[in-house]
This record gives sequence, structure tokens and C-alpha cells, in this order.
Amino acid sequence: MFHKALWFQNYKQTRITTWMIFALFVLHMPFQTVLTLETWQEREEQAQQVEEHVYEIQAWEVLEIFSQGTFPIILSISIILLACLLIGLERNTRRNDFTFSLPFKRQELFLAKWCYGIFTIALFHIVNFFIAYFIIYQSDYSSSLYLVSWIEIFWGPLLGFIMFFTFALLIGAISGEMISQVVLTFLLGIFPLGLFYLIQELINVHFHFHVNSPIWIEYVTPFMYVVNHPFQVTTVILPIIVTGLFLILGVHLYKRNKIEHNGDFLIFKVLNPIFLILITICLSLFGGMIVSSFAPWNADALRIISYWIGFTTVLLFSLIMVNRLLSMNVMFRAKS
Repeated sequence: MFHKALWFQNYKQTRITTWMIFALFVLHMPFQTVLTLETWQEREEQAQQVEEHVYEIQAWEVLEIFSQGTFPIILSISIILLACLLIGLERNTRRNDFTFSLPFKRQELFLAKWCYGIFTIALFHIVNFFIAYFIIYQSDYSSSLYLVSWIEIFWGPLLGFIMFFTFALLIGAISGEMISQVVLTFLLGIFPLGLFYLIQELINVHFHFHVNSPIWIEYVTPFMYVVNHPFQVTTVILPIIVTGLFLILGVHLYKRNKIEHNGDFLIFKVLNPIFLILITICLSLFGGMIVSSFAPWNADALRIISYWIGFTTVLLFSLIMVNRLLSMNVMFRAKS
């Protein structure tokens, strides 16, 4: 998995996306740090003009620089794209016919992609983190760094990005091409928490009862590891465990890939009925939630009727759409 040829091949396939991720990390931490320091200085000057008013930096403002806000979400999207270029695009272009012909085991091929991805993510994260940290440390606002922990600003985001990249590669091991890998990574990345909210809305519409989400829902939702980093030991331990499980499962499935299904939505046809049911149910619940939201909140009967109208309508269309989606085959010629 550390063969120079494999690393060069992976870099050649993903070099534009790799440098795009680097640029996003620069914007996320060093550049955002400079802008934030300017904002803090301006607010402090304004506070000094008001008698008996002192401007205090809050912990969430520091977290916005390192681990929260819009940039982690954008980075997650770019990480998905990186994983899709490493596996999904190979299937669309039949490049993995050549890759599988190389004198390497499939396990080595998968691990080479994983090592390349996590090395890239870790390197860019570490370099830009310490640049941003040093900028704040040498400024007049260095005391703000004591408002947050290293778990919240360094280990949590880093392990979250690595775990989510591993998850995206796992999805690539079961998907037959790039589009399905993107779609399934997004859907399954938020599936547990998203399904809970859909069921919660179903209960709320019919019984006016709000069900609080249990904490374990977040632990089994991959995307939450990217955007939520509480100051807890589990923030470090759980991503490591989940990453290991995803990696083992990804290697196992990648070794059993059937290249004759390249271009199909799923490589393993035994999964088609499962995904047909899951996607159809989720879309139907979502359709019911959207249509019921147009009904007045005090019209209980109308909300229930509109919910089932939306549910049934979307159910019929989603059955047709998902069936065609699962039977599609997307192939195109790779550039020489």
C-alpha cells in the first residue's frame, strides 16, 4: 500500500481535488483567523467607546475558526469528491480494469487509496491548524485559546474528517460508479439522524407528541463526527473505532468487487431490494412532511390528510425513480 506507483496513480487521478482541499483548509483556518482577529479588534475598539462595557471573546467564536461553521461542511463535500475520484470514477471509465491487472492485491489497492487520502487530509489539517494557532497565540487575543480544548479544535475535526473519508471509501466499495457513490455517501451519512427526524415529524403530525432524539443517534450518524466535537473522551475514541470498522469492512467488500457490474448503481445486486425499500420509505416520509407543512397548524385533520397525500404521491413516483436508478448503467470513455 506504500508502493510509489500506486501513490502516483492516486495523485494523478485526484491532483485538482487534492489542491482544492488544501485551498479550503487555508481558507478555513489561517485566512479565517486573520479576518476573525480583525473583527475582534474592531469590536473591542467599539466597546471601549461605550462606558463600562468590556468586549469578551466567547468560546464559540474560537470554535468557528477551527471546527464549526460552513467550512467543515464544504470540506466534507470535497472529501467525498476525493473518495469518489479514487474509486467511483475508476468504475465509470473502466480504469480499474487496468488497476486490477497490476501486480498488487486488491487489499493493497484499497489501502493505498485510504493511506493517500488520510495522509492528504491529515497533512493539510495539521499544517493549517498550527499556522492558525500560532497567529492567534502571538496576537493580543492569545488568552482566547484557553476557552477551548484541543479535542474540540484539533483531534475532533481531524479524526472526524478521516472517519468520513473512510466511510466514503466504504460506500465506494459497494457502489458501481461515481454518481451512486456521491448519492449514497450523502444519504447514508445523515441516514440515522435524518430517519429519526422524519419519524419524529410523523408522530408529531398524528399525535402532537415530540420525541427527543437519543444521544446514540448522533454516534451512529457519520456526518455528525464532522460537525460536532464535544469536549469528551468519546470524541477521540469513537471516531478511531468507527474508522477501523469502516476500513475493515471496506477492504473486505473491495476484495469481493465484481467488475462486470461497473457502471451499475450498486456492485452487489443483493443490496438492491434493501436500498429500494430504504430510499423509497425515506422519500415518502419526506414527501409527507413537506406537504403537511402547507396545512394550517391548528387544522389537525387537514394536516393528517395532507401528510398521507404527500406520502402516497411521493411513494408512487419514488418507486419508479428508484427502480430506474438501481437499473441504470453509467459508463464513459476515459481520456487517454
